[in-house]
Amino acid sequence: MESQESKAHQLLGLLELHEESQEFLAPVDFESLGIPMYPIIIKIPMDLGTIKKRLKSHHYTKTQDFISDIQLVWDNCKKFNEAGTEIHQQAIFLEKQTRRYCAKLRLPMPNSNKNSSKNETGAEDMKKVSFEEKWKMTEAVRKVKHGVLEKIVEIVKEKSPDSMEILEKDKIKIKLDVITRETFNILQEIVEGKREEDLPQKRPRKA
Repeated sequence: MESQESKAHQLLGLLELHEESQEFLAPVDFESLGIPMYPIIIKIPMDLGTIKKRLKSHHYTKTQDFISDIQLVWDNCKKFNEAGTEIHQQAIFLEKQTRRYCAKLRLPMPNSNKNSSKNETGAEDMKKVSFEEKWKMTEAVRKVKHGVLEKIVEIVKEKSPDSMEILEKDKIKIKLDVITRETFNILQEIVEGKREEDLPQKRPRKA
């Protein structure tokens, strides 16, 4: 009977045959690509080249871990790149091919969109937030300093990752209708607290 490891090698080989896989064979070089926000948004980067090395070194003790790493490649790409872009479409195509090959090779099926149900609940919660509150939040975020913005990105990435959309290079969009109410409240506290700290302090008068 064919081993799971042999099937795993076959799966990688089949994916690499697709021209669309070329962009996913090596780690994302965010510095040369001019996308400094990448490591802030993508906390666990993954690529097919790294997976192949791990497979050859017998890193994986469970086939599902191997499949999960492949799915992570597609999930990272879809998270960082705007829907409709070429690279985003390539990830969707390869994700579908992965599922097709897994079924053919009788390998575990990949799991994706683990946060979908959570975000759907968040969307319902956010319907209760007024337009004025959302507008104030949007305006406040535009005024914060870079360090605070990075903190905001980290929180949204952790709690409501599907609400983030990359517009271009170092610009991102946070979909307030998608994040959870809890996340919204946390962001409010951060932004309002920081704005208070940024207010000019009155200097004591000299005697």
